[in-house]
Amino acid sequence: MKSFLKNSVLVCLMVPFFINAQINKPSLSPKIVKELQVGLATVKLEYGQPSAGDRQIFGGLIPYQKLWRTGANSSTKISIDRDVQLAKKDIPAGSYGLYSIPGENDWTIVIHKNTKLWGAGNYDQTNDLLRFKVPALKLKDKIETLSIYFENFHANGGDLVIAWEYTKVVIPLFVNSDPILFKEIEEKINHSTGEIKAQTYFDAAQFYYHKNKDLDKAAEWFEKAIAMKPNAFWYKYYRAELAYHVKDYQIAKEKVTTSLNQAKSSKSGDYGYIAKCKLLLEKMNTKN
Repeated sequence: MKSFLKNSVLVCLMVPFFINAQINKPSLSPKIVKELQVGLATVKLEYGQPSAGDRQIFGGLIPYQKLWRTGANSSTKISIDRDVQLAKKDIPAGSYGLYSIPGENDWTIVIHKNTKLWGAGNYDQTNDLLRFKVPALKLKDKIETLSIYFENFHANGGDLVIAWEYTKVVIPLFVNSDPILFKEIEEKINHSTGEIKAQTYFDAAQFYYHKNKDLDKAAEWFEKAIAMKPNAFWYKYYRAELAYHVKDYQIAKEKVTTSLNQAKSSKSGDYGYIAKCKLLLEKMNTKN
């Protein structure tokens, strides 16, 4: 008993020593966590971000046709707060492991229901939600550090990109936002019983314009927004864009010129609209 107590005390005394002896070194594959809006979906990405160094990555460090965690350390995860499509495949809202099987010409993307795995350890294919293939694009310039991000945003989503070394894969993410937004516009404008704000008219007009739907109605809403907020030069710019789109060049030139002058005199900055106005005017001049 005395021997047991003596050993227990010794262990307790040694634990702080071992804890203090650990070196708090920086990770060579830091954990990246990013959350962003893609269409109407909120998407969260979590992955370990390794660098290539002097190593051959695909077909070397990461063999072709072998399951990969799509990052370093813990498995890469993607969380989505509403139902979406990835590469035209239905993905219910939730959190998933994002695995891949790289190939020279295409990759198999694996959406996995278990998010608790360390890398690919204990991976069980029966827990896959689904798999699909995407092309592997060859890059001229080397990407030193693995990067997972979105690009080519639009009203209904964007492209999820995995890029490293000389390879890039693109996974289109689609959110069926249109019915939700059309319903919201119907409720907030057409069936509103209270005051409608200028920004509400502007947002509705801009959405209709981008969807090429009832452009006369979009023009009407732009005009209402402008009347309520005459110093909002960005409202006038988009009204000019719409007029240009429907070939009403007289209105387009009038609105963009006013927008440009207001942007130039704005004390809070032009928010990039001076350049936008000048580019639109240049396009109009080519029509003359």
